[in-house]
Amino acid sequence: MKNYERFFSSQDAPEPPPGLAAAIMVRIVRRERRILIMKIAATACVFAGSLAMIWIGFADFRDSVVRTGFLQIGSLLFSDFSVTMSNLPDFALSMLEAFPVCSASAILFGAGFAVWSGAAMVDEIASVDERRLAGATR
Repeated sequence: MKNYERFFSSQDAPEPPPGLAAAIMVRIVRRERRILIMKIAATACVFAGSLAMIWIGFADFRDSVVRTGFLQIGSLLFSDFSVTMSNLPDFALSMLEAFPVCSASAILFGAGFAVWSGAAMVDEIASVDERRLAGATR
């Protein structure tokens, strides 16, 4: 058996069963659809979590504004305008000190995640429509 080419050319190559290519394509499409559904579900969960973070952050911000006296200090601007303007640097520092930074950052962080996850979810849903259109044209 020194001449392997003659040996393999004399043998008939096994043919795949009919319909195997179609079955493989159906399996691939199902897997891609399942992955897209999981991606959409994950981004929807992140979106819902970010909306919950905004809601909780807003409630905490509202409570913190009342507790820290931010509104009372700000009301001095309207009640004693001339006194406030004469002590403007102290007024500004008091306003900055009383501002609830952690609550405001939680709101902004949640809003950023809401925008990001909403855009990702819309992108995944659009890719589902593109695949459906591509499948309709075949």
